[in-house]
Amino acid sequence: MKNEHKQGFFNKVIIFSTALLFSYSLLNSAYLSNITGLSEFGSIAHAKEHDSEKKAAKEAAKAEKAAEKAAEKAAKAAEKAADKAAKAAEKAADKAAKAADKASKEASKSADKAAKAAEKVESENIKFTQKTDKQFDKAFEKYANEIAKAQNKYQKAAEKAVDAKNPNQRITKAEDKLSDRVAKADDKFTDDVTKVSRKLDRTESKSLVDSGWVKDDVYSKDFENHGQRVKTYVEIAKAQGLPAYVGALQANFGNIYETGIADLQNQITNLNNQIGLNNQTIQNNLATITTLEANVTTLNGQLTDLNTQLNTLSTQSQDLTGQIEGLTAQLENEELTAEEVTALQGQIDGLNADLSNVNTSINTVNDQIAGTSNEITTTTGDIQNLQTEVANLENEIPTLEGQIETTTAELGSTIENVKPGVGVDTGWETANLDVNNDGVVDGNDLL
Repeated sequence: MKNEHKQGFFNKVIIFSTALLFSYSLLNSAYLSNITGLSEFGSIAHAKEHDSEKKAAKEAAKAEKAAEKAAEKAAKAAEKAADKAAKAAEKAADKAAKAADKASKEASKSADKAAKAAEKVESENIKFTQKTDKQFDKAFEKYANEIAKAQNKYQKAAEKAVDAKNPNQRITKAEDKLSDRVAKADDKFTDDVTKVSRKLDRTESKSLVDSGWVKDDVYSKDFENHGQRVKTYVEIAKAQGLPAYVGALQANFGNIYETGIADLQNQITNLNNQIGLNNQTIQNNLATITTLEANVTTLNGQLTDLNTQLNTLSTQSQDLTGQIEGLTAQLENEELTAEEVTALQGQIDGLNADLSNVNTSINTVNDQIAGTSNEITTTTGDIQNLQTEVANLENEIPTLEGQIETTTAELGSTIENVKPGVGVDTGWETANLDVNNDGVVDGNDLL
């Protein structure tokens, strides 16, 4: 019995110890799980996971080194490419600079060549111009000499005719010879000028234009060719009793419209006309001012008379008013008889009628004073306006005279530049061959 009791106690101890160890194990396992996050069942998995992390770390480190190596390689490649590109750009820039320098040299060479060609053309133009000038000058000089010879012969013949038996007949004969010699000189001069003119129909005439010798629109304008122009101009000049050279020279160097001479002459004429108009307007205005000033004097006299009348009428009005007031006061007297009242009232009515007439006259005079005053004001304004216009016109005249002086100088310069050295002082440049005044010199001026 006792042994059974011990055996039972021992068994209980064993069971308790086992339970205690198991409980401790469970408790310890929960504690560790709270600290490590691992249960006793996951300890093995934890160990495996720790190995994976180490392996991943190694792989990461390995990848990082590979990335660093790749980046370093890429940097070297980029540096190498940049260096290559810089060298290529430098080479291209050097090539472009050489090409630009070459192009510049070629352009300079072309410019020099063009300049030399232009100089050559200009030189040729000048030579041709000088040659043509000389030919025209020679023709004109020959013509002048022939005219001078003809005049000298006529003078000698006329002197001899004075002592002859039949002087009139001899003088007539001398005049006929003079006319014949002049006509021949005209024809010879026309032929000489025409010979030179024919050259101007060729391409060489362009050089005259290029050298500024004559306007481009002069040659063959309104004609089939330049020769026809010269012939027509000579015929027009002769028909107007002018020397043949006038037509020939204007055909070659321009008529008054082509050279601008007509325009300058018209400007001078218009300026002179404007000065004449200004002076005439000034004289008219001064005469009108004198008349208006006399009118103002008359009006002022009338105004004085009207004011005198107004004062007189005002005095009459006051007197009548006083008389009416006095008689009206007498009517207040109760001792007056009916006859006396009637008499006083009659006097008052008469005075009122007179007063009405006087007041009407006063109104009429006041209207006349106002009208006269307005007329004086208007006339005075007209005088001031006319005086202002006179002053402006007088101030404008020196300006117009200055314009005439300037335009006259320009006209003189234009005449000199039409063709210097040919027919100087003969006036051929200003001769008007436009017979029908249509602004053009052509065959219509021969009709």
